[in-house]
Amino acid sequence: MSIHSAQNFDGWAADYDRDVRQSDADESFPFAGYTRVLDAVVRLAEARLGMSLLDLGSGTGNLAARFAALGCAVAGADFSAEMLARARVHVPAARFVQVDLLGGWPPELNRRFDRVASTYMFHEFDLPAKIRLLRRLADGHLAPGGRIVIGDIGFPDAPAQDAARRRWADRWDEEFYWIADEAVPALRAAGLEVSYWQISACGCALLVTPAP
Repeated sequence: MSIHSAQNFDGWAADYDRDVRQSDADESFPFAGYTRVLDAVVRLAEARLGMSLLDLGSGTGNLAARFAALGCAVAGADFSAEMLARARVHVPAARFVQVDLLGGWPPELNRRFDRVASTYMFHEFDLPAKIRLLRRLADGHLAPGGRIVIGDIGFPDAPAQDAARRRWADRWDEEFYWIADEAVPALRAAGLEVSYWQISACGCALLVTPAP
């Protein structure tokens, strides 16, 4: 289940990077720690020159740019045409496609990648949809020895999320944010190895791999 449409993000595309920079700078919801979250994703991915990487929810291409700079062959996917138009200008070396990640995928994405990475996208989906997408990635799109790395909005537990909701009541948008003490056991029960790190008051990183 997702609660936003591509049109929501098409309308946000022109202001997205400005909003991210402001929220990151003043440590406010929802992008407090944004730069540190992206740093963590790149570090945890351990990507190297020549690796193939799938960037899910590419937005304007901020994460894709980091992996392209490392010499990865980057494929990006997003459901917003306007976001992707900006990503193509931002990261001309990457190949971007428009796709509903919970639906059918185009042929160019129906392959295996050394790494799958995503930032600020998975909170669009409820926990069952998160698990289904991660299982789909692990089973059909991850090369042997590969890893999935996620940076997103998340909290260690429900009380921490409740505190954030009160703290940022004027900014809060009710979405499916990660709650680690609920999500981690559910992912492990679905046959996935997962580690979770809290990066900022509302930013997190996850490393997901198929269970041996």
